[in-house]
Amino acid sequence: MVQKYHRSIYNLAYRLTGNREDAMDVTQEALFRVYRGLPSFELGKPFLPWVYRITWNLCADRGRKIGRSPSEESLDDNEVEQARLSSPGPSPEKSYENKELGEILKDAIGKLKDGYRELVILFHIEGLSIREISEITGMKETVIKNRLYRGRQVLRKILEDGGYTW
Repeated sequence: MVQKYHRSIYNLAYRLTGNREDAMDVTQEALFRVYRGLPSFELGKPFLPWVYRITWNLCADRGRKIGRSPSEESLDDNEVEQARLSSPGPSPEKSYENKELGEILKDAIGKLKDGYRELVILFHIEGLSIREISEITGMKETVIKNRLYRGRQVLRKILEDGGYTW
């Protein structure tokens, strides 16, 4: 279970906290809570959204206790980029452009208000469906759709104010 879900939990925690140490702490606690909660898990339901719900709650609790930590560069991002550069694929120039674009988007998403940022991360970065996000957050699907729409509008404004075209 740890090998299968550790990376997914860490990635979500890092995106929500913006801090490597906090993400590692949340990941460890989430894995512990998942293991401890296995007897209460309802068979037949998707497992990953349940795990993400636990991670989401831990990040929200941590955010309420200490506030958002300043964002920092993740070691995993460097490892992923190194793997891309050493594998056949895009040229070094294209890889640099993609990395630069990724940093611009990461910074812009980081500027979103908390109500929008997490939903944009879950939907656009983690690739979860509206229904899965609803199960994780406890929000109604219509609220999620509305906030995603507004979040994208704010994200567009942030990018355009920074001199980037949407």
